[in-house]
Amino acid sequence: MTKTYKIFTGLIVIALALLAFSFSPRVFGSITNRISANNVKELQTYSFFSATTTSATSTNLSAGGGFLTVSGAKKIDFYFTHGGTATTSTATSTFSVQFTPDGTNWYDYSKLVTSTSSAVVATVPIVGATSTVIANISTILTDTFYGLRCIALEGTTGRAGGSGDGEHTCTAQAEF
Repeated sequence: MTKTYKIFTGLIVIALALLAFSFSPRVFGSITNRISANNVKELQTYSFFSATTTSATSTNLSAGGGFLTVSGAKKIDFYFTHGGTATTSTATSTFSVQFTPDGTNWYDYSKLVTSTSSAVVATVPIVGATSTVIANISTILTDTFYGLRCIALEGTTGRAGGSGDGEHTCTAQAEF
């Protein structure tokens, strides 16, 4: 063999070894995958209404309107608050959620799970107190929703005149 042939063969062997090494899996210690919490697509908070002192239903407007678009959400939490800073809070607020498959037709959602109980409920009442109850959508991975809206009904508990009092707010947070 000639000297040139040996050098050429050696270079081919080295090139094949480098090629084989580049396609083999490697582990370099600790590998992490960080997803930024500041990404708008990951977490979205939506306020349906705030400081309302009468019964209320968020509207059907989708462009900055009254419902939260939740297509593709992995988790949805609702924050129902009764009581307030401007009025007393001796009455009752009863909260519920409606869903839409198309942005036009609305249906009652009856599978809320609150932070205080593992029971599945259709409504969340807050009676005579300044309080916030967190509830989540229990079937988000099995049901299909386009949008969700919030409803608050003001009750009359604790008021001698028969009308309700107190403020209520409804906010949701969706994780995508």
